[in-house]
Amino acid sequence: MMRESKIEIVIADDRPVVLYGLQSWFESHERIRVTACVRNTHQLVARLKSARYDLIVLSGGIEGSCADDFAPLRALRQAFPDTPVIAFTEATDSRTLAHIQRAGAAGLVSTRDEARVFERVCERVLCGAQGVASPRVASYCDEDARADSFDVSPDYRDVRLSVTRFIARV
Repeated sequence: MMRESKIEIVIADDRPVVLYGLQSWFESHERIRVTACVRNTHQLVARLKSARYDLIVLSGGIEGSCADDFAPLRALRQAFPDTPVIAFTEATDSRTLAHIQRAGAAGLVSTRDEARVFERVCERVLCGAQGVASPRVASYCDEDARADSFDVSPDYRDVRLSVTRFIARV
């Protein structure tokens, strides 16, 4: 099912250069509209309370760390359960990726992915899929989990993490 209206997203990162880069990156695709860019969780929560967004893109700049068990992401999922979160991360470690997923990210995208890959992950998440991962993120997992859990076909059809198998391996 293809959306006719633009996907409205809010981007959160504490680095202005990343916000600008993400906004430029997303707006180069006609199907995505960046309607807000925020630099911290307080600004993000204020935006989410005042307007409705299709997706939250939470970048590594404020997504938390393993030390705090990704508290900002967990808090977002509790406060706004109907708005899916896609983590835009530099993480390559399968354990860290599992922590991000357990904290509530509906999708995982690498900072090294192209915009069309990100758009596909957005579409899958908007269709209700959970645990969606870009092919690059899927490739960061160990060989056995990737062979059993991921489909990295060129059309990115049904690319998603198998939560049970992924977490069991970590």
